[in-house]
Amino acid sequence: MRTHATHPPSLLRWTAFLAPAVLLTLALAIPLAAAQEPPATLDPRPTLPPTWTLTPTRLPSETPLPAPTATPTLQPTPTASPYPTPLPAPPAVRLEGMRLIWQDYNGCAAAALSMLLIYHGWDGTRDGVARGITPNRDDVSVRGIEMVAFVEGEGLRAAVRTGGTLAVIKELVAAGYPVLVENAYNPGGDDWMGHNRVIMGYDDAAGAVYTFDSVLGNGDGTGRPIPYAEFDALWKPFNRTYLVVYPAEAEPLIQVILGPHWNATENARLALDEAQAEIGRDPADAFALFNLGTALLTLGRAEEAITAFERALATGLPWRYLWYQFGPFEAYLLAGQYDRVIALGEDVLATTRNAEEIYFFLGQAYAALGDSARAAANYQAALTRNPHYIEADLALGRLPAG
Repeated sequence: MRTHATHPPSLLRWTAFLAPAVLLTLALAIPLAAAQEPPATLDPRPTLPPTWTLTPTRLPSETPLPAPTATPTLQPTPTASPYPTPLPAPPAVRLEGMRLIWQDYNGCAAAALSMLLIYHGWDGTRDGVARGITPNRDDVSVRGIEMVAFVEGEGLRAAVRTGGTLAVIKELVAAGYPVLVENAYNPGGDDWMGHNRVIMGYDDAAGAVYTFDSVLGNGDGTGRPIPYAEFDALWKPFNRTYLVVYPAEAEPLIQVILGPHWNATENARLALDEAQAEIGRDPADAFALFNLGTALLTLGRAEEAITAFERALATGLPWRYLWYQFGPFEAYLLAGQYDRVIALGEDVLATTRNAEEIYFFLGQAYAALGDSARAAANYQAALTRNPHYIEADLALGRLPAG
C-alpha cells in the first residue's frame, strides 16, 4: 500500500507531462436576468398560480430525447489528444495526514471542506468554514462555486467539475490530493439527501474507495471503505461532481490529471457522452436523464436540456432532489419560460424554506416579467438566508429605484 505524508509530493514526477498550452477555466457564474426594484415588505413567496408541478402525469414523458448523433462534434476524432497522459495510478493508495472532522446539523459541506483545507496546512476551523459558506445553519445546500470562493479567499485554489470518473479520482489521490465528492446519503426509507464525503484512498484489490465521512466516520482511522459500484451509485445522482483543493503552484499538475475535464466545454461533452450511454442502457434512468440535462445546459442547449430535465422529473426523482440541483430553473430562464420557473419554485418551497437559490431564481423570473416588487422581495429573501450570496446581491442592485 502506498501512502503520502501530510503535504502533497513534489511535482518533479510529472514535469515531462505538463501541457504547454493555456487551458480554459470553468465558467461558474450564473447569468443574471434583467431586473427592476420594489418595496421590501412583500411576501417573498411567489403568488402566480402554478402552471407546472413535479407530478409525472403533468409532464410530456413521451417527448423524444436528443439523439446522440445530433452532435457530430462529440464523436471521437482521429486527431491526437492535446492533453498529456498522467502516469498510471498505483493499485492502492491511502493518504496519511488526514484529520476527521465531524459535522453539526446541516454541516457536511463545511466539515468536508475543512478536512481538505487542514490537509493542506490551513489553520482554520470547521466553524470558520461554516460561517463562510453556510451562515444560515438551516441552509440545505452549498454550491461548488461557494466552496471555491471560500478556498480562494484562504490563499489556496480549488477546481470543481462534473462527470467525474474513478480513474480521475484515483489519479488525484495518487498524486497526494484528497477529493471532496457530492453524493447521496440514505439512512433509510425515503429519507434520501445530499451529502459531501472526502475520498482519501482506494484499493483495486479490495475494489473500494476509502472515505473520511463527517457522519459515518473513517473506519479504523485509515478510511471507511465503499465498494466501487456502490460509490458510483451514490455519486451518479449528483452528476459525479467533485472538488479538489491545491496550492497555486500545483495547478499545472491538476490540469494534467484532469486532462480534457479541465476545460469546461470538454468536461460537459464528456458528461454528456456518459449520460447518453447510460440512457442507452436504460431509457428510464432518471439520474442519467437529469445529468444529460445538466450537460446540455452547460453547452448552451437550453431547449434540449428542458426536455431531458422534464423527462427525469416525470420518471421520478427523490423528493429532496431540487434542494441540491438547479438546472431546470436555469434552463427555463434561458428559454424565457418564466412561469415554469415560478411554478417549480413554488413546488420546492413547499418542502423547504431554506434553499436561498430558489428565491434567487424566482427573483430572476419576476424581474424578467417586469414585476420589480416581487423580484426584489425574492432577492432579499435569498440574502436573508445567505448574506454572502453574491449573485442575489448584484441582481438586487441592478433593479431600478422604485
